[in-house]
Amino acid sequence: MDHFEGKVAVVTGGSGGIGRAIVAELFRRGCAVASLDRTPDRGRDALSLICDVTDPASIEAAMSQVNAELGTVELLVCAAGVLGQSPVVDLPLDEWRRVLEASLTGTFLVCRAVVPDMVRAGRGRIVALSSGFGTKGYGGGAHYAAAKAGVDGFVKSLALEVATCGVRVNAVAPGPVETAMLAGILDDQARAQRVSAIPMGRLGRPEDVVGPVMFLLGPDSDYVTGQVLHVNGGMLMP
Repeated sequence: MDHFEGKVAVVTGGSGGIGRAIVAELFRRGCAVASLDRTPDRGRDALSLICDVTDPASIEAAMSQVNAELGTVELLVCAAGVLGQSPVVDLPLDEWRRVLEASLTGTFLVCRAVVPDMVRAGRGRIVALSSGFGTKGYGGGAHYAAAKAGVDGFVKSLALEVATCGVRVNAVAPGPVETAMLAGILDDQARAQRVSAIPMGRLGRPEDVVGPVMFLLGPDSDYVTGQVLHVNGGMLMP
């Protein structure tokens, strides 16, 4: 029997490119999956719920429904986030807050809602989506880089807090991945520049991220916690 068979999984940002691919793989592996997003997909096998990860009340309502319909969450993937581009000197405070709240505060709030049940059950796996830009910085995207660097620090800190409770917490940090979100900020020239900086010669695809996430959710990584796994075609080797 597959290790994932019958487990309850939640994926935030489950309607996005990477999130959608993770939801599909978890369902294929036999999980009962809830996809949480501000714009949920319809007609999918996963339980698709509207949820704003920056709003504690919205998270509480979504998690109550997940618990009632699927059961206690054992696997959590925090993939919700937004991109943004602006030089620091032109960056409005509202835009700074929007990006940090979606990626960093949202990860904190969802984990805070789910971790107590995992600790009580003595088992749980959490993977947060970070970014290589959180390590190397991002000219024109300081708010995005700061949010993802914060995710890395949050994951390590939470991993320390729950290390003896049967709960593992890790992050996957993709490089540029072919998604609608990335396409929205890259013109052809910028895209070509990104590709030229990747030793493997191409942008990532959502499915390139799925395998590392599943590894960190599964039994082969039982002794791995507090780690940031970079998935970027060789673009960054920290």
